[in-house]
Amino acid sequence: MKSFWITLGPLLAAAALILWGGERLSRRTTEERIPADRGRLFDFAAQWRGELDRLDALYTGHLENLAAHTLWLERDEVIRRCENLIGVRTLYVFNSGRKETDFSGKRPLFHPNGRIPEVVVEGAESSLVSRDTVVLPREIFLEGGAGSRGWIPAPKPGHRVYWIRINPTTLAALVIDEEELGQALVRHLTEWQENPLKPLREADERVAIEGPGGKTVLTLQGEHSGPAALVLPHRVGLGEWQVLAWDKLKTNATHDTATLTLAGAIACTLLLAGIYLQIQQGRALRLAEERVSFVNRVSHELGTPLTNILLNLDLAGRSLETRPAESQRRLTLVHEEVRRLGRLVSNVLTFSRSERKTLELTLTTCVPDQVVEDMLAQFQPSLDRRKVVVEWQRGASNSTKLDPDALAQIAGNLISNVEKYANAGSWLGLTTSMENDRLKLRVSDRGPGIPARSREKIFEPFERVHGGVSEGSSGTGLGLAIARDLARRMGGDLLLRSSETGSVFELDLPAPPHLAVVHSEVA
Repeated sequence: MKSFWITLGPLLAAAALILWGGERLSRRTTEERIPADRGRLFDFAAQWRGELDRLDALYTGHLENLAAHTLWLERDEVIRRCENLIGVRTLYVFNSGRKETDFSGKRPLFHPNGRIPEVVVEGAESSLVSRDTVVLPREIFLEGGAGSRGWIPAPKPGHRVYWIRINPTTLAALVIDEEELGQALVRHLTEWQENPLKPLREADERVAIEGPGGKTVLTLQGEHSGPAALVLPHRVGLGEWQVLAWDKLKTNATHDTATLTLAGAIACTLLLAGIYLQIQQGRALRLAEERVSFVNRVSHELGTPLTNILLNLDLAGRSLETRPAESQRRLTLVHEEVRRLGRLVSNVLTFSRSERKTLELTLTTCVPDQVVEDMLAQFQPSLDRRKVVVEWQRGASNSTKLDPDALAQIAGNLISNVEKYANAGSWLGLTTSMENDRLKLRVSDRGPGIPARSREKIFEPFERVHGGVSEGSSGTGLGLAIARDLARRMGGDLLLRSSETGSVFELDLPAPPHLAVVHSEVA
C-alpha cells in the first residue's frame, strides 16, 4: 500500500487533474433564450387583477362604512371600530370645510413610518402646521355631491389619506398606515397565489410580483436579474402593483473533441505509466526479496556441506589408525558432500550465465543411459542411507548427439528433488527411452506430490513448494528452473505430468542417432 501512494497515487491524481482541466478547457457553453409563456402569464394576471380589485373594493367599502357611522354612533364605538380596521390611524370629520372632530385608531408603540400626519383644510393651516400635515384641497368640499371619494398621499412616504363625502356638507378623511396595510395584503396574497400560480410554477416560469414602492412580494425560480421581458402593471387604491416575467435561459454545453481527446490521451498515458511503474516496482521488490532469500539459502547450502566435510575429515583423521573402516566411511561422506557442493555451484553458475545470456551448449556424441547412470551413482549412497529403492527401465543405450553436461545437470536436479523432498515415499522410478529420434527421461516418486496451484510456479526461479510438502531440507529454488531452461535450449521441454501419487517429471529432447563410419579392408 505504501508503494501505491508513492508511485501510482501521484500519477492518478495528475491524471484526474488533467481530465478535469481538459473538460473545463474543452467546454463551450451557449445560452438559448426561451420566451415566457404569454398565455399562462395573461391568465394569471387576469386573476391577480381581479383579486386586487376585489380587495380594493372591500377595503374602501369598510372605510366608507366606518365614515358613514360617525354621524350616529357613540364616540367610543367609532374609536373601537377605528382600532379594529387595519391601517386606520386617525379619522377626521369636516363639516362645511371646517374640522368638526377626530377619532384615534390603533396607535403602535413605535412609528416606523414617522409620526402620524394631521389633516387640515386648505386655507385653514397656520404657521404651526408641520411638514407632515396633509392639506385637503378646498375644491373637494365644493365639487360633487355625496359619495365622492379619493386618495391623497402624505408629504412623506408611509401614510395616505382616504377621503369621502358622507353628505353634501360632511366629509370624512382617514389617515392610513401603508406599511400595516401592505403587510396584511402580502399575507393574504401569499395564501391566495398557491392555485393561480400553479401552472406557472409547473412550467418553471420566472415570475415576480412587486407591490407598492417596488417591493418584491413573491418570486418564482429564485432571484432574477436584468430587465423583465414582460411587465403587467395594475393600479388600485391600495397601491401600484405589477407582474414581471423573464424569458428562460437554457444553457447548452458542448465540448471541443480535440481538446477533450488530447486531455484523455494524456490522462490515460499517465495512468498506464503509473500502472506499468507500479507493476515494475512490485516485480523489482519481489525480485529483490527473492534474491536476498536466494543469497541466504545459497549461504546455508554452501555452509552445510562445508561443515559436513570438515566434521567428517576430522573424524576420519582420528579413526584412521584404530578404525580404518570408519575412516573409509567418513571419507565416502566427504566425497558425497564435495559432489553436492559441486552440483550447487554448477547450478548457480548455470543460472548466472543464463541471466547474462552467456550460456552456451555443446552437442557431442554420448549415450544417454550412461550419462544418467553416472549421475545416479553420485546420489546412490545418499539414497541408500534414506532407504530409497531405485527402479530404472533403461531404453536409451544408443549413441546420440546432445550436450551431456546439460543432460547430467537436468537428471541431477530431478533426482536431487526426490532425495530432498520425496524420500518419505522410499521409491524412485527412472525410465529412459528413444522414440522417433527423441529422448524421453521420466523421473517418478511416491512423495507428497505438487499442489495444483504450484504446477507451473515450481519452474520459476527462486520458487519452492511450501505448505503441502514437508521439506526435508532447504533448497535454492533454482533446480527445476535450470532444468527446464536447459531442456528448452536443447529444443525440448521439461513437464510435470499428472499422477495419482507423488510427482512425475518428463524430459523430452531431440536426440538424432549418431552413425559410426565403418572402414573395411580390401584383401
